[in-house]
Amino acid sequence: MKSHWFFLAVAVAIVAGGLFACGKSDRGFIKAIERSAQIASTSTNPVVTVSTLTDFPWDKLFVFGPYTPVQTIHAQLGFTWADAERTGIGSLDTFYLLVFVKDEKVVRHFKVPRRIGDFKGLETTNVFTPGNDTFDVKSVNAGTETRFDFWARPHGQSGSPSK
Repeated sequence: MKSHWFFLAVAVAIVAGGLFACGKSDRGFIKAIERSAQIASTSTNPVVTVSTLTDFPWDKLFVFGPYTPVQTIHAQLGFTWADAERTGIGSLDTFYLLVFVKDEKVVRHFKVPRRIGDFKGLETTNVFTPGNDTFDVKSVNAGTETRFDFWARPHGQSGSPSK
């Protein structure tokens, strides 16, 4: 009986560790975007390239804004993503949802809080690929906080977009 409890305790520890690691990794990615935007906004080339911040393979990045209906997400992805509803994106305005896809499957997703910034220019495109995933960054003062506007750069464009 003692061995049963031991194995149960080990299993719980492994699951808890995995969940902690995922949460830590998510926070790491969000912090990396924020840190990159801070650095970029003071440089002569104020851009953030998302693929330089990821440590996993992906084919496409979809950026969904606040209140995006889950049906829109499924339509854009081209498949049903079971976890889309659980993100809360359809009913909240506090974050942007970044969804990374590889081989027609969601490999990672992140909620980028709007306290960090807003993604702009998504009317033109909200789908990006490695090599075409650069955003122009502009700092915006919001009271005592600094936030950032991440302007989607049209594919193949090397200069700053008109804002």
